[in-house]
Amino acid sequence: MLAQLVIADYLRVPPVMVGKVPWPRWLPAWDDQLIAGPWDQRSTLEVLTALSGSEPVDRRGFIGISGAALVGIGAQWANADPSLAAATKGDTITSRTVDRMAQRIESIRGMEQDTGGVDFIDAARGDLRLITGMITNSRYTEAIGQRLFALAAEVGCLLGWMSYDAGLQAAAQKNYAGALRAAKTADDDMLGAHTLCFMAAQATNHKEQRAAVGLMESAASVSNRVPAFMKSSLAAHETTVYCKAGDHKRAAQSLNRAFAALERSGNDRPAYLRWYGESQLRSTEGRFLLASGQASRATDSLEKSVTHAAPRDQAVRCGTLALAYHHAGDLDGALDATDRALRFIGTGIHTQRGVERLQEVRNALASHQSEPKVKEARARIAALAVA
Repeated sequence: MLAQLVIADYLRVPPVMVGKVPWPRWLPAWDDQLIAGPWDQRSTLEVLTALSGSEPVDRRGFIGISGAALVGIGAQWANADPSLAAATKGDTITSRTVDRMAQRIESIRGMEQDTGGVDFIDAARGDLRLITGMITNSRYTEAIGQRLFALAAEVGCLLGWMSYDAGLQAAAQKNYAGALRAAKTADDDMLGAHTLCFMAAQATNHKEQRAAVGLMESAASVSNRVPAFMKSSLAAHETTVYCKAGDHKRAAQSLNRAFAALERSGNDRPAYLRWYGESQLRSTEGRFLLASGQASRATDSLEKSVTHAAPRDQAVRCGTLALAYHHAGDLDGALDATDRALRFIGTGIHTQRGVERLQEVRNALASHQSEPKVKEARARIAALAVA
C-alpha cells in the first residue's frame, strides 16, 4: 500500500482512489468506462468528454489494456448495435458546419504528416472538445448526428495515432478505444475497422501478439461490407500482425490479398484513408521481406515506399531501409539511408518512432564501429537521442 501511495503521488492520482479501486485499475492508463461501459450513445459521449479534457500524465512505452481485455474491446465493437437518436434542444447544427469541422480535422492531419503529430495533439484534443460540445448542446437530425460522431471517431483515431508516434502509448490506446465507440455510434463499419487496424498495430509492436490477432479478426468481420481500398488496408495490417506473430505463411497470403485489392480500388476514399496506397503497402512488403530473411528484396520495396511518402513517414522508413541494407551486407547503403533519416529528423520532423528506429540502426552498426563513417553515424544518432 505504501508503494501504491508513492506511485499515486507521482502520477497525481488522488490517494483516496488507491483505497477504493484495486491495483492496478486506479492507474491513469486504466479506464473502466472504456472497457466495460455499455455501447450506447450516452456512454460514448461520456468517454469522448473525458478524452477531450486534459490528458493525465502518460508514461512512455506503457499500454494499460492488454491481453483478453484488449481483445474484448474489439469483440464488443463487432457485436454491438448502433444506437443514435436525433437531438431536439439547443442551436441547430447544419451540414455546412459539419463540413467546416471536417476541414479543420483534415488540416491537422496534413500538418502531422509533414512534421509529426506531437505539436498538434492539443489542437486535435480541442477539436474533439468542440465536436463533443456540439453533440451535447445542439439540435441536429439523426443524419447530422451520425456525421458528428464519425468526426469524433476520426479525431479520436488521429489523436491515438499522434500519441503513438510520440511514444505516449497509454494515451494512444485510450483515444483509439474512444474512437472505436464513436464509430459504432455513427454506424460506420469502415471507420471502426480502420481504428481496430491501428489498435492491432500498436498491440503487435508491444508484443501483444494474440491480442493483435484478435483485434484484426474483429476488424475483418466487416470485410464484406467495405470497399476494395479498405479491404487492402485490412489485409496489409494483417500482414504486419501475422509477420510479428511469426506466421510468415499467413502474412504472405495477406500481403497478396492487399495488393490484389489495391489494384481493384479507385481513388474515391474518405480523408482518413488518403494516406493509404502503394507507398504504404510497399513499406509493409519491405518489412515483411526483411522479417522473413529476404533483406535484398526488402531494400527495393522500401526504397519505393520512401519515394512518395509524407515527410514524417520518410523519416521512419529510411531507418527501416538502413536496417534492410545492413542485413543485406550493403554498409554504404545502410549509411546513406541513415543519413537520409537523420536529415529528415534534423529539419524539425518529430517522431519518436523514427528516433527509436535509428537506435536500432545504431545497435546494428556496432559491429562496424571501427569504420570512421560508421563511428560518425552512430555518434549522430546518439546525439539525436540526447536532444
